[in-house]
Parts: sequence; structure tokens; C-alpha cells
Amino acid sequence: MAINKEDTALKEIIQGARLLFEKFGLKKTTMEDIAREVGKGKSSLYYYFPSKYEIFEAVIEQEMSELSCLVKKSIDKAPNAKEKLKAYTKVRLTKLNKLRNLSQVVKNDLLDNMHLVMDIKKRHEVEQMNVIKELITDGVRSGEFKKITEADINVLAFLFAATFRGIAMPLCTQTFPDLSQKSGEVIEMMVSGIVK
Repeated sequence: MAINKEDTALKEIIQGARLLFEKFGLKKTTMEDIAREVGKGKSSLYYYFPSKYEIFEAVIEQEMSELSCLVKKSIDKAPNAKEKLKAYTKVRLTKLNKLRNLSQVVKNDLLDNMHLVMDIKKRHEVEQMNVIKELITDGVRSGEFKKITEADINVLAFLFAATFRGIAMPLCTQTFPDLSQKSGEVIEMMVSGIVK
């Protein structure tokens, strides 16, 4: 199978931009900086992206896609619904912990460009809610969780997703503990009401 040169170039640009955004932030990173980082001319970058904001968007989109892949791999390894929810929670909390450790420059950039971030996150939010719904539904079907209606499963999935969304914003502005080490305890608190 032939390697698509365009796909390779896009990946290089996104990866190079990601490194620069993490190091210097969006405001201080220029198209020229990105071109230099990936060893391309500025005109090559403009062929793929009209501005650094579209590259920033592509970086966030890639982050969200990577999160989805990590979630899928983790829950596929877990033996039952409760362990799958724990695996899902650990991946999400680990990703949130990465956000906590970002430099203040990058956090400020994220806050300044929250509309871009939120548009992308909304697209992935539906996918995440569907994963949670499926995990809860499987637990109900197997008898691991008590019988609850589909409407209540939808509410629970919304609450799980809203919890992670609600944790993310304070991590940009405040110091919080590393919650990824507490995923087992967190999931116990979150699901104890639905476990038989």
C-alpha cells in the first residue's frame, strides 16, 4: 500500500505545531515557526491550512481522536461493565491530568480560544456519551447493574459526560490533585447507586 504524501505532510504539520503550541502557546507561535519546525516552506503550510488557528483546531481534533482510541482500547480489555467504566474513567482523568500540567501560557490560549475548543469537544461529546450509554446498557443487560429505563441510562450518560466536562475548566485556572490515580474510587462513588 502506497503512503499518501498529503496525509504524511498533514501529520507532520500537526505534530510539529502541537510541540510548538505546548512549548510557546498559540499566541507566540507563528506560521513561520511551524514551517521551520516541520522543515517546510510557509507556502506549503498555507496550502493545507489558511492560518495557525486552523492548525490549532486540527491539533485539538487529533487530541480528541486519540482520546477516543485510548478509551476504546482500555474498555475492550476490561472484563465487565463496572471495570469498563473504571477503565473509561481512568483514561479520561489521565487526559484531564495532562491538561492540569500544561503550562499557564497554553492554558491561557485554551481559555482565549474556548469557542474553537468547545466546537470540537461538542462533536466528540456525543461519541463519548454513546460509549458511556453502551457500557451502562451492557451492565444492565448482564445483571451487573440494576434494571433502569433507557431514559435513565441517557440521563446517567449525560451526567458522566457533564462531570468530565465540569472538571476540565477548573483545571485550566486552578490547581487540583491528580485525579487519574483515584479512578477506582471515583467510579465507585459515581456508580454505587446503580450496582446491585
